This record gives sequence, structure tokens and C-alpha cells, in this order.
Amino acid sequence: MPTTIIALLLATLSTGIHQVEGVMIKKYNSKHQKGGFIFTALISLFAMLFFFITDKGGLNFPVEMIPYGIASGAFYCIASFLTFVAFGCGSFVLTNLFLSYSLLFSVCYGLFVLNDPATPLTYIGLALMMVSVFLVRGAKKGDGNDEKVKISFKWIVCVVLSVIGSGMFGVMQKLQQVKFEKSCDNEFMIVTLGFSAAVLLIAGIIMNGKDLLYILRHGGLYASAAGVSNGATNLLNLVVNAMIPISIAAPTRSGIKIVVSFLISLFIFKEKLTKRQVAGVIIGAASLILLNMKI
Repeated sequence: MPTTIIALLLATLSTGIHQVEGVMIKKYNSKHQKGGFIFTALISLFAMLFFFITDKGGLNFPVEMIPYGIASGAFYCIASFLTFVAFGCGSFVLTNLFLSYSLLFSVCYGLFVLNDPATPLTYIGLALMMVSVFLVRGAKKGDGNDEKVKISFKWIVCVVLSVIGSGMFGVMQKLQQVKFEKSCDNEFMIVTLGFSAAVLLIAGIIMNGKDLLYILRHGGLYASAAGVSNGATNLLNLVVNAMIPISIAAPTRSGIKIVVSFLISLFIFKEKLTKRQVAGVIIGAASLILLNMKI
């Protein structure tokens, strides 16, 4: 079987595995709705273990890299917790779609800081993203769509701040790769996830310390599955990126991710989107594919 076909199958598999993280977060949220700090700390912890396991050259933590990892970890823990909240109060597919828009930060960083060349596809992708944001607005009161997915102010705030946190994490990741020439990617992620886990755990003990055993008992399985999903996705992505150009791998993952998210929201969470929102999801998927073709 040609290498490209194998790589695309692995990209599809990694995208499917990645959805497990969102499903576990939303499932736990819908049943228990407490302990978000501790729950997301556990996800960061399990994801961090993957970077210990997959290291091949021996871990080496340059002192100069540590501040990058800590700054990245700060953005990561903000994004993780607010993603947890967003999944709890909003649509599965729309949350996934908007979180994918964090890519915009890396694109802008590449264009304006690293001087990456722009193509017409870049601007078409950005324009489609704006159209998608406009279309996925919730159903208006009195329009006969009471059972349709609606957008709450809480969800908007959480998803916007989560996108900013995720976007800045992506920028920090690019920054350290350029600075250290990709020589300490695993170490960077270990510091990032370790710092995130520590901050979230401390916040969780302060906010929900009395519920710690309850959260571990009822959320441990969900969090471990989400963390393993996170780590496995990163591992498969590294394998795929080594097999085929990222210009093929990235848009493939983006397109599949939105399709799979839509099917999960429809058949598992029974979410009902308006026709306008469905159009927004489709256009949003197209915008992500076009933007990823630039990276």
C-alpha cells in the first residue's frame, strides 16, 4: 500500500481518536458538572505521560526553554479549563469548530512575524471563517426553533477566551521550535503540560478540595481516556507529518475533524442545528482546510 494512503488512513485514525477527548469532557460534564479544574489537570497529566513515553533521544531540558514552556503552560491551562466549561454549556460540533479557529493565531504569527508568504487561499480561508462565525449564531427567540442549538453568552465568553488561549499556545509552540530548531519538542510539551497540570490541580484543590475524591472516582476514567486520546493524537500526528507533507496532512485532518464532530453531535448528543448553522459548519470546515493548506 502506498505511503500516502497509509498516512491518510493514520490521519483519519488520529482525527477519530482526537474526538474521544471532547466526547469524554462533554459526557462527564453532562453527568456531574463539577470539578473542572481537577478534571482538566488529570487530562494534562495523562497527556504529558505520552511525551515521556515517546521520547527516543533522551530528555534534555535547556534552561532557556523553561520560560517558553511555562508561558505556554499558562495559556494551555486557561484554554483547557474554558474548553471544559464550553463543552458543558454549548454544542459539541460548534465548540469544536470554534476551537479550531485558534489556528488563526499561528497563521497571523507566520504571516506577520515569520514572514511566511500568503496566497489567495489564505485570504479566501479567512473570509470564509468570518462567514462561518456569522452563520452559526443561535436561533432567535420566536422563530419556531426552540429545540435547536442556541448560543449562550457564557458559551461565547468561554469559547472566545479558549480560542485565544489555544491560539497563543500554538504561537508559543512555533516560537520555541524556531528558537531551538525543534531540538526539544518533547521537553517543551512536558514542561507545558506539567505546569498546566500543577496550576489546575492547585486551583482545583482550592475551589473543589472537598469534592476531590468524588471527582477522582467519577471523573478519573473520563479524564484518563481524554488524556490518552490527547497524547495518542499528538503521537499519530508526528508519525503522519513524517510520512507526507504537512500541506496534505493538516487540511485532511481539519476536514475530517469537522465531519466526525458533526456526526458525533448528531448521533451521540442528539444536537439539532438550524440550516444556517449547518451551512456555517460546512463553510467553517472549508475555511480550515484552506488555511491549513497554507501552513
